[in-house]
Amino acid sequence: MASWTGPKAFLAGLLLALPWGLAQEWRLTRSQSLTAGGAQAWRYTLSPTGKEAQALWRALAQGYQAQLRSGYRVDLGAWRTYFLGGRLRVEPHCPRVNAACFSFIALPWDKARLDRFLLELSALLDQALAQARHTGGVVVLTRLFRLELSKGSPPPYPATPSGWRP
Repeated sequence: MASWTGPKAFLAGLLLALPWGLAQEWRLTRSQSLTAGGAQAWRYTLSPTGKEAQALWRALAQGYQAQLRSGYRVDLGAWRTYFLGGRLRVEPHCPRVNAACFSFIALPWDKARLDRFLLELSALLDQALAQARHTGGVVVLTRLFRLELSKGSPPPYPATPSGWRP
């Protein structure tokens, strides 16, 4: 019988705790369409799960859209989006993500709740962009932006609004 001590035990405990430790309020869906002409580009879609998460994201997204329309940037943890020359861009922002790496929107939700929600979003957005850089494809953050990446393309990335008009 193997002994579970040291790093193995810590890692096993961490993996077992993840489903309960994280709210899992965001979903990253990876899909690819197959046509008679062959496989299409990968599509990575980030969307909130559950009614409360959807309501929270709807409120945040409306605030972020208003900030972008007004010419301000929106910080989403490891990534930042803003308009430059009338075009939406997404670029790296915070290398060590923490609560200060996000644009503030005054909402009637608890700050700790907002921080957890946004930290999860940032982690999944970072994962989606890393995968899309590796495979090429489309990344969609519902209600905020859509961008297309060629395999291996470096940031910043041109994007288009998704679900709203500037």
